[in-house]
Amino acid sequence: MITYYKRTLNDRRLKKIFEFSKGCWINVVNPTDEEINFLTEEFKLDKENLLSGLDRNEVPRVEFDDNEIYIIAKIISGTEDYLGTCLILITDKFLLTLSSKEPSFIKSVIENKIKITTTQKLKSLIKFLSLINDRSEMETIRIVKIVNTKKSSTNEIREKDLRILLQQEEKLNNLIFSYQHTSLIYERLLKKVKFFEEDKEIMEDLVIDSNQGLNLCKSSLKTISNLRNYQTILLSNKMNKTITILTIFTIFLGISTAVSGFYGMNISLPFQNNPYIALYMISAMFIIGVSLLVYFRIRL
Repeated sequence: MITYYKRTLNDRRLKKIFEFSKGCWINVVNPTDEEINFLTEEFKLDKENLLSGLDRNEVPRVEFDDNEIYIIAKIISGTEDYLGTCLILITDKFLLTLSSKEPSFIKSVIENKIKITTTQKLKSLIKFLSLINDRSEMETIRIVKIVNTKKSSTNEIREKDLRILLQQEEKLNNLIFSYQHTSLIYERLLKKVKFFEEDKEIMEDLVIDSNQGLNLCKSSLKTISNLRNYQTILLSNKMNKTITILTIFTIFLGISTAVSGFYGMNISLPFQNNPYIALYMISAMFIIGVSLLVYFRIRL
């Protein structure tokens, strides 16, 4: 679906328009092949770059083609794929966004919760990038809180908690991938595009925020790795203790079986004529067994 929006400096709100106008914003969501061909032919756009905006496996990057700037950005999709892809295109005549599903930051702009002026294309681009960065930052902080909570809540991590941490680990790896490439996008834009001084400062802040988010993700990822290693050591120690106890009790039962077997043989043995010898043997084995159990309970 292709929709057109426009807001000039004199307009109070973003307005939906029904045909292309210079200085407008073209929002494309889940386009058909016919719509992709229309955009390619009508506005002389690169078809491969347009299709890249629909590929969830696409690597974030920025490409410059004459007066056109194609930015492939990763966004928090909130679906099973976790990270989605969004294309932001800047030309001399219009601003275009394209994605397979409408991102949350686009909805905020359309609903006029976030103000942009479509005729100021670079400022609108910076606003979009800031919104994407803010969403990634919020998600990073949310994951870090989960990791820190699981870290401090108990000395021994339960299986359920470990499963949650492994899920967060996968998300952190995706965010690290996104942050690394996004920082490169910001740096290339700063080198290639002539921003106003105030806009340049915002872009530089985005670079700093992106690097901070990257370091935060790496720190949390290391925390999860340490927790997993700690859990592995605990389980290994428990297993070793259990094996030790079982081995000793196996030896104890083997000796008991051997002694009992001797008294079942037709040979001369001490106390064989004592009518209470069986009771004495069972009592002795019981006392020894209880003593071993108490001893290992205290020591292990």
